[in-house]
Amino acid sequence: MYIIGIAVLYEDYCSSKSHGHPWRPEWYMVLQVVFSPLYIPWAFLFIICLEVIDYLKEQKSHGGYKGHQAWKEQQRKEQEIRAAELKAKEEEDNRIEKAYLNGELTRKELPRKLNAIDRFEFEEEMALAVEEYNEVREIVYVENGYNECLNRFFMNHQDLRLYHMYKFVYLPRLSDELKGDEQFLHYLCPNIDMNETEKLKMDSSYPLQFLSYPEDSDKIKQGMFFFVGNRKNHGAGYIEGHYYPLKEGDDESIIKQLDSIVKDVHSDYGLGGLYCTAKRPEIKEGSTDDYADMLFMWVNSDKETAQLVDEINDRMKMLEERGLPRNFILKLFENKTKPSRLIVTKDMRIILPDYNDMEIKMEPLVKAVYILFLKHPEGIIFKHLPDYREELMQIYVKMKPYGMSERVMHSIEDVTNPCLNSINEKCARIRGAFVGQFDNHLAENYYIDGLRGQPKKIALPRDLVIWE
Repeated sequence: MYIIGIAVLYEDYCSSKSHGHPWRPEWYMVLQVVFSPLYIPWAFLFIICLEVIDYLKEQKSHGGYKGHQAWKEQQRKEQEIRAAELKAKEEEDNRIEKAYLNGELTRKELPRKLNAIDRFEFEEEMALAVEEYNEVREIVYVENGYNECLNRFFMNHQDLRLYHMYKFVYLPRLSDELKGDEQFLHYLCPNIDMNETEKLKMDSSYPLQFLSYPEDSDKIKQGMFFFVGNRKNHGAGYIEGHYYPLKEGDDESIIKQLDSIVKDVHSDYGLGGLYCTAKRPEIKEGSTDDYADMLFMWVNSDKETAQLVDEINDRMKMLEERGLPRNFILKLFENKTKPSRLIVTKDMRIILPDYNDMEIKMEPLVKAVYILFLKHPEGIIFKHLPDYREELMQIYVKMKPYGMSERVMHSIEDVTNPCLNSINEKCARIRGAFVGQFDNHLAENYYIDGLRGQPKKIALPRDLVIWE
């Protein structure tokens, strides 16, 4: 009050002077400034009285002064015991973690983090089937033995809709939905043999094979699992699965159970949609020598190549709407897909022999940039692109042996200029050339990628690259 009073008086004084008026402060403001300091000791006295009253009440509740002192001593000892127990637990946890990381303990010998009643630990190998920041939350039906009633229910309710962006996943439907769609299957798994599609099965017991403690499967009969992301148990990663048992019954009773499950899940994890607030940097081309590096993640994003895979994405979206999420579909192919060898032929064609001799086609300069990065497994920092200009020209001449025009020379200068965006455009087209042929979980082995300020490189192991 004292400081505010002085500030108001000062502002009033300045205002009067600026307008040429005599200063006549309000009398109550002057009194406030004069008497405000006198309030401070009374305020302190009031606070002290409150503390004394609380202290006397505490003493009375413990039977007087001696009883209060005995209670405080007991509290101190209990706090020391809790601190000692906490320290001992921390030391024991560190010892167990060190033993596990040194190979002295197996995963099954680690103490449990969860109760194995309605919370279970799953191995990280199932991580592909869990998207922690997915806008759509998936609740998966899991069973330890085939249940006719519940399986019939999920087969008959393929279009079951839920609120709060939740959906149920019935795994056996995967193989049935995928059969007969050769183009889609080849996009997900370029090396697949259509005669082996019968082997693409994922039943409702599939997640149980990833239990960190296999004996826990006996505690699970049939029900819904909600996987909530990656956790740590003494240095061992695991995925936390929340189990909601499901009972047999008619359709109405099962739907009521599912409705209750969604409410329970949402009450614990209903955090709303998660979104990215990052914005593209507002910088002008040519203004800095790391311009291309700063924009790499933006220009080289999936949106730049989305038009090449619209049909595939629409089909994937249709499957997801029917309760077959992309992550589980890819998990189905995980052990059946692997990167193909890459052959650079004498005439500079790019062939993937293990994907039915698939040819990856690119414009000459785009292909020259790709081959340049392919020749440098250590990667190339965008700031150092001018050092590779001559090598890029030599690669281009091998593809176009009849010489280079002034336009091509200018394009090569642009693409090796870190102050321009040309290199990002070429990287985006390279990415599109591969993502247009097969899914990103395979394509990411082939296109150019990297973090800002770090070398951009092609992840494909060079023992898979063959130069004719």
